[in-house]
Amino acid sequence: MRKFLVALVAFAVTSSELGAQDPTPGVDLPTDARSPITTRAGGFVGLPVIRSTPTFGFGLGAVGAFLFQLDTVSPQSVVGVGGAYSDTQSWIFAGGGRVYFENGARDGAAGFTFFNLRYDFFGVGFGDGKADQSVPITQSGDAQMINFTGRLIGPLFVGPQLFHRGVATSLRDTSAAQNVLALAKTDQNYNINAIGVLTAYDSRNRSESPNHGTYGELDAMFARSWIGTDNSYNWYRGWINQYVDLTSIKSVLAFRLTGCSVDRNAPVWELCLYGIDPDLRGYVAGRYRDRTMFTTQGEIRVPLFDRFSALAFAGIGTIASSFSAIAMDQLLPSSGVGAHYLVSESYHLNVGAEVAWGINGPTFYLRLGDAY
Repeated sequence: MRKFLVALVAFAVTSSELGAQDPTPGVDLPTDARSPITTRAGGFVGLPVIRSTPTFGFGLGAVGAFLFQLDTVSPQSVVGVGGAYSDTQSWIFAGGGRVYFENGARDGAAGFTFFNLRYDFFGVGFGDGKADQSVPITQSGDAQMINFTGRLIGPLFVGPQLFHRGVATSLRDTSAAQNVLALAKTDQNYNINAIGVLTAYDSRNRSESPNHGTYGELDAMFARSWIGTDNSYNWYRGWINQYVDLTSIKSVLAFRLTGCSVDRNAPVWELCLYGIDPDLRGYVAGRYRDRTMFTTQGEIRVPLFDRFSALAFAGIGTIASSFSAIAMDQLLPSSGVGAHYLVSESYHLNVGAEVAWGINGPTFYLRLGDAY
């Protein structure tokens, strides 16, 4: 469920961290990075949001953020709010901010989100995802987070993180296959409170559409009963993006590798999800879920004319009950093409349409920003 929140819109620095354990989907404002935002002055920025994903369909929304700088060296800080509504009657509202200080050596982030999401649950494991049997559900709830990181050395940052999410699940149809229905009835109402460590590495030249550098994050989180969680368990999630500037053809190669591991005691809704926009496109988000996951992919972005560009991408990954249980005959491939238009030169911000193919057929995306 965590990535479903940003499938509609990722619009503030913390909204992607509240609703997702991966804060690198195609963002709607350049606010989720430690790299400097490329603009000469601060002030208010407002944007409409148009999104389309296979999980939630077509959605509309708006975001607003205030950018400011505490010193002449630190990246710009931001506070913002936003919301979106989709034709599946799903909605999300979130707000938050990230503040940089001490010449960029320290930063803190905090935020909140409220959501009501309607989507189909397919069960757990490769077999359930491929069986094409699902139950429609509605999930509502809230989440809050706060973290603080400081520079350890160079572009490497480390710091503590606190996280809360409360979720209530209801079934919209009880005629589904019994095994899927039984899973959907587990952990229908729960609260997760966790503490942990966030480690980040960011050498990108900019936060939106970078053309060189590396961006990686690793979350190690621990939910425990003594801080009020209903389920005590650990989760670990990480990713690394690499950007290569192909100067001779004015193009960019982007690579991404992700991994996820969640303990056995986690609610079914907190397992690793396959098919989130960056990991990988071509799948309904969460159709394939389990306690472990890995993905790897590459994308080439080629300018065409004026502000238009084309892209092609491909990747592969899978889910399993553990990393040792990963099977080569259960790999989930992804490939696709797209076209983007540069709507803001100051923010290097694109809008675009993409078509992706997985083992269950084609999917369509409208997005603001790159997938990763």
